[in-house]
Amino acid sequence: MSKLKNTQIVLFSTFIIIFFLFFYLQIYQYSKYTAESRNNSIRKISLHAPRGIIYDRNETPLVDNRQIYDLSIIPFDVTDQFNYNFLSNQVGISSKKLRASIIKGKKSFNRFRPIKIKRHIDFEARSHIEENKLYFPGIIFSEFPARTYPNSANLTHVLGYLRAVTDPSTSILQKNMDYKIGDVYGFSGIERVYESDLRGLDGTEYRLVDIYGLDHGIYTDNPGKKPIKGKPLNLSIDSKLQSLIEELFKGKKGAAICMMPSSGEVLAFISAPDYDLNSFAGPVPKDVWDDWNSDTERPLINRVVQGLYPPGSTFKLIAAALAIEKGIMKSALNINCTGVYKFGDRDFHCWNTSGHGEVNMDKAIRYSCNIFFYNLIQKLSFDDWQKIAQEFKFGEKTGIDLFGEKKGLVPSRKYMNNKYGRYGWATGNLLTFVIGQGDVLVTPIQVAQMMNIIATRGQTKKPHLLYGNQSADLNTTLKPSTWDFLQRVTWDVVNSHDGTGRAAKIEGGDVHGKTGTSQNPHGEDHSWFAGYLVKDGVPILSLAVLVEHGGKGSVEAASISHKIFKYAKKNISL
Repeated sequence: MSKLKNTQIVLFSTFIIIFFLFFYLQIYQYSKYTAESRNNSIRKISLHAPRGIIYDRNETPLVDNRQIYDLSIIPFDVTDQFNYNFLSNQVGISSKKLRASIIKGKKSFNRFRPIKIKRHIDFEARSHIEENKLYFPGIIFSEFPARTYPNSANLTHVLGYLRAVTDPSTSILQKNMDYKIGDVYGFSGIERVYESDLRGLDGTEYRLVDIYGLDHGIYTDNPGKKPIKGKPLNLSIDSKLQSLIEELFKGKKGAAICMMPSSGEVLAFISAPDYDLNSFAGPVPKDVWDDWNSDTERPLINRVVQGLYPPGSTFKLIAAALAIEKGIMKSALNINCTGVYKFGDRDFHCWNTSGHGEVNMDKAIRYSCNIFFYNLIQKLSFDDWQKIAQEFKFGEKTGIDLFGEKKGLVPSRKYMNNKYGRYGWATGNLLTFVIGQGDVLVTPIQVAQMMNIIATRGQTKKPHLLYGNQSADLNTTLKPSTWDFLQRVTWDVVNSHDGTGRAAKIEGGDVHGKTGTSQNPHGEDHSWFAGYLVKDGVPILSLAVLVEHGGKGSVEAASISHKIFKYAKKNISL
């Protein structure tokens, strides 16, 4: 009897424990476990924010967005009915590889998380897969904003391109911005400089998924949050002018930049050759990337801010400005150019081997006479020459809102001693410097900035690419007589019947400029033209045009500049 009673007590106690456990789980903890069970059937989807649209100064879109799709699979949801062969045909991945990825995912601790199978699925492939979705439990499509370029202007080296995040801690990513693996970010150009404005904020979406992995739409109790698109940017670029110059540079190598002298706004920016930005909508094929990197034409180099070139005779304006500042030209300096200048045991030649005859400084600039400047530099201080070149902002970055700008080189006494030794160089080196050869190196944007300085009599602003942006002042203080001289002689270069820049002249237009021919040890000389256009008494456009292997600046670069000035006279105004 005692045994039976003990058994009954044990059974009763067990029943009471089960009852209370049942009550605890099913009633007391109902809310908690109901939520957990719902969470098992809810999928959190990341919604990528569209990047900000980039416009030109006239509100014409330069960069827009288009949707492409990423395909992911949740390994836990994949069942035996999954049609590997059909999916393989749609996405171009072998069924064996697909099966191996999913099996590996099922064994993983993260088997409930989506694994990316294929990036950048086109709309047609997605449609075919969606039509047969019953055969693909666990499949998820996510929209991915890619860039599209609706304008005829390429503007490749300004706009830049995007890359996917592979390591959120990489130094190029800006601080205080939450990046995940697979996100895209601006890697170069404007896309990189203004990443924090263009990126926007990603959103989230919660969707109901049944035990078979089929999507039943948005979970209404917690729909998530919508993405916030990035801010639009208005560039100072005139896309029609940009397209015109890109057309003029077809088949050529070189660079061109146009600016508004008073504001520093960049109107056009060309580095040729360039590359196709549409290649960056998805992963760039390795063979394409390797071709770009190994291409001897160097399409990835931004020549406007990274190309270093001898400035040629455009640099003669620097020595001329110094001569006026120092009062050397108070007494007329006349030189007889015979085509050759003897210095020590060396002969230094003029580009005109027959000589220009008797020239003063006005004629020397108009004709671009080397012999005159060989004589002039002997009367100037090397240190003063180096300092006034810096006054015109050579040897330093312009500060344009692009990464990777080079500062060029204006040789100083210290530089020469370090490179050649204290006794390894002599005054003869200055003969090459004064005509923009030898160790002197500049970028095209620095040459255009020199024209901004001359056009505004030293009251220009730092170059920039945002429309309406107020950039820093660049004040260069010289004597009024120096500005008068520089503006007069640059007008003569273009408008005199014997000026070297007459090919840049336009009917009814007030064009100033200076030609340059830059010696090139690797082939034909480079062709330079730098100048500016005055309209109704106000300088409205400055430019620097460089054509690699283009020969004399008076021909190729000046002819291109003529077409640019012609467009600007008709279409550009303050």
